[in-house]
Amino acid sequence: MHVVVADDHPLYREAVCLRLGRMYPQADVVGVASIDELLTLKKVSQAASKLILVDLHMPGMSGGASIGRIVSTFPNASVALMSGEARLADVTAAIQAGAKGYLPKTISSELFSSAVAIMVEGGTYLPSEVLNAETAATNGASPPVATTGLSIDRLTPRQQAVLVRLTAGASNKEIGRDLELSEVTVKLHVRQILKKIGARNRAEATAVAIKSGLI
Repeated sequence: MHVVVADDHPLYREAVCLRLGRMYPQADVVGVASIDELLTLKKVSQAASKLILVDLHMPGMSGGASIGRIVSTFPNASVALMSGEARLADVTAAIQAGAKGYLPKTISSELFSSAVAIMVEGGTYLPSEVLNAETAATNGASPPVATTGLSIDRLTPRQQAVLVRLTAGASNKEIGRDLELSEVTVKLHVRQILKKIGARNRAEATAVAIKSGLI
């Protein structure tokens, strides 16, 4: 199986690739930074099965039109939209263009794994916030699908690396393995990160990372 993560934020792209590689050890996991780079992956276009995760705001993206082009280029792929912030219209356009789902970058580790498994099998995944947004839109509102947070300027480079992997759904053990740190050290980093950015939990920390442009 081929798996592609298309995102122009290198740290986040690397973290997601590492997580997917652990979920599917036999898969060929590739990271790209633009739509043009994605569309030139000939070996992926010829593969029988694959998963392609595409960031909504990466270079070359133009909403549903870009998703439609990706789906046409990789007809055997389960294509999913990723974003730190997406409106209901963006998600709806992606689904209408053939996407198999939407993964907010604030998604929990457990939901990330479940959503990916569903889409790899050809199913469609939409988080509860999308369904709630659809209900709100029916009633005349138009809320954003994802939320944002605060600044990460106070974090050290190491803490930023931990935060990026945390937002990709990695556990403390997995973060330690990636960064060659003990699990105890990772726990200390996470505690300091939450304190510095004023977040109460990992979900809020992910929102902070998105607002600050880290992912």
